[in-house]
Amino acid sequence: MKKKKLLLFFCCLLAAEAAGAHDIITSRYSYHGHVLPILKAHCVRCHSPEGPAPFRLTSYLDARPRAVAIKEEVLLRNMPPWYAEAGEHKLIGEDRLSAAELDIIVEWASGGAPEGKKTPAGNFAANVKPLEVANLELELPEMTLAPGSRRKTVTVSLKAGLERAAWLTGWDLSTAKVDVLRSASLYRGGISPANYLGTRMSIDEKLDWAGAGAKLEPGQDLTLSVLYTRPWRLGNKEASVRGKLRLWISESKPARLLQARRLSGSGNLPGGARLLGVHPSTPLRLRAAGRPESLIEIFAAPAKWPLFYRFSEPLELSDGLETLPKVRGIILFTAP
Repeated sequence: MKKKKLLLFFCCLLAAEAAGAHDIITSRYSYHGHVLPILKAHCVRCHSPEGPAPFRLTSYLDARPRAVAIKEEVLLRNMPPWYAEAGEHKLIGEDRLSAAELDIIVEWASGGAPEGKKTPAGNFAANVKPLEVANLELELPEMTLAPGSRRKTVTVSLKAGLERAAWLTGWDLSTAKVDVLRSASLYRGGISPANYLGTRMSIDEKLDWAGAGAKLEPGQDLTLSVLYTRPWRLGNKEASVRGKLRLWISESKPARLLQARRLSGSGNLPGGARLLGVHPSTPLRLRAAGRPESLIEIFAAPAKWPLFYRFSEPLELSDGLETLPKVRGIILFTAP
């Protein structure tokens, strides 16, 4: 009986290999010639050996078994994880596939996913800028994710230790394990919309506010809502990580002050307000009061991808904002 089962196993294995070796190739596009440049532009920032994604897409052997899954994810607009529609106002870090890029991936995956001719190995490392020195670094407590725990959001309170009032002008996250410490949202004081200071992934560059600053009072704590994820590659091993919150602080009051507000159906902003961006909790469409065109439209806001969408240029707003009454999110803006 055991011999029959073993023989059946090898027959199935050989049949699967034969089927894979005789895939019918109908795609005009290949991995090396057409798909890899798209992956480099949109995917390998995360799907690389040092990135936070659970698997790599930097080689044909990595991408080929996932060809159908890649096609499905891009058609559903789950990947890249960017949920803002293209609009009149550009956003920092826009990362959506063009129609031509989408067509290439779909045809490649549906047409046998051919490898194509290899080109000389390129450098998949991102264009890394020299690390900017922060004024203050606060250590995050070590976090351990036990086997079976895929994702965990933790609230961390940190003491800035300021003896006099100062202005926070930027911040980022630093960690050696970007695949475990995924992202965080920062608040001054407790977690509330009015205290919101932005959201960053640990692979993102410093977040600043176009020269504006957020006032920090002496002895005021900072609060992080940190998203930790557990990479699949760890199997039954624990995932432990440490990190730092890096802060840029000025003792001089900036010309413009950072403010945050919960989104509601409509509302006025202070005179001279400039809209920096939005942190959505639901899909939304944001308009200037009395105007039909959208400032920004977000078609999805999955909890596993907390994002802050920031305009390339702050938007001058004189008459307030309008949106549907049931949307949820936070806006960041500056005022004199």
